[in-house]
Amino acid sequence: MKRNRSALSALAVLIFVALGCSGLKNMLPKKGQYFEGDGAQNAAQAIRDKIGKPFKVTEVFIDDNEFRVHAQDPNKSKNIDEYKYVAGFVTGPTPVQLSGMVEDAEKSSYPFDDIDFTAVPKFCKSALERADIEGGRIYRITFQRGFALTDSGMGALGAPRWHIEINGARENVTASADPKGNLLGVDLSRTAKAADYKLLDEAELQRAQNLIKNSIGENVEIIEMVFYDKVFSFKVPNPENPKISDDYKYDINGISRTGFVRMPRIILPGAENFSINDVDFANAARFFEEAKSRVGMPNASLSSLSLRRRSPSFDAKGTRTVWSVSLKSGVNEASVEYDNDGKEISAKKNGDVVGKEK
Repeated sequence: MKRNRSALSALAVLIFVALGCSGLKNMLPKKGQYFEGDGAQNAAQAIRDKIGKPFKVTEVFIDDNEFRVHAQDPNKSKNIDEYKYVAGFVTGPTPVQLSGMVEDAEKSSYPFDDIDFTAVPKFCKSALERADIEGGRIYRITFQRGFALTDSGMGALGAPRWHIEINGARENVTASADPKGNLLGVDLSRTAKAADYKLLDEAELQRAQNLIKNSIGENVEIIEMVFYDKVFSFKVPNPENPKISDDYKYDINGISRTGFVRMPRIILPGAENFSINDVDFANAARFFEEAKSRVGMPNASLSSLSLRRRSPSFDAKGTRTVWSVSLKSGVNEASVEYDNDGKEISAKKNGDVVGKEK
């Protein structure tokens, strides 16, 4: 009988431990719970309830196990406090020391209620699909204002963005989304896809032209364009001050702004802007191939290919849009110029003129 009682006691202990471990497991955060379902939304609401008043944040940090915000004290705007949501509980406030990126909490913050946390699962899913890498999974996402230089200083003063980090078995990718959860872009520059990417393809260049029209304007004026093997850059007049240029680039990741500092553009004598509708971006691919054949360098690589509208003093033809192709192959170099209709203007190889229009 005594032996039976001991066996029953041992069994009871085992059942208690098993149930205890199961309960503890249920209390622990599910891995990646904030990237899917209503996990992020519930965590955000719990922190709202904890603070009790509308507030702004300088950062939101979310990973597999933790939802954390750096919140501006609604009663003392110069102070930033940290709140954490883990396994259904909110901790905080814990004082935060401001870094150089967030010296001015008011300018570096963003209203917490203007961030759509219901969109987190959607943009995480879209980013993973766009990344399309082996074993890809969301590692963490952070929300804050981007770095910017302004008249009043520099730091986290730019546009508010989600920064999405995706880790894969062999490569990593980053992406960004706006406060409403609209995916802004995916950075594939460190992937095998980027290594294989070919910009000088007629279909890809046509896609780029259509994307620029949709993003910047159907009738946008262009100051100049410069094409390379995997990227092209272009300048357009700033809408508020045409003497300043807004700089952009296009590559495997799509269109993005470049240059933190806006400088007055140098307007060369005879230079004119041209309409995006007056040129065919696909000509960059065509003229590159024609130029290689013209100078007898079929395996040449592209040094650069520029597109400008100009009226040089020595050009009797007057103002016209000119495509300038520069090539390099070993110790040999060459350049060929075409007008917008594809007619050759001039051709040079190793410094010697091999063709010139009359």
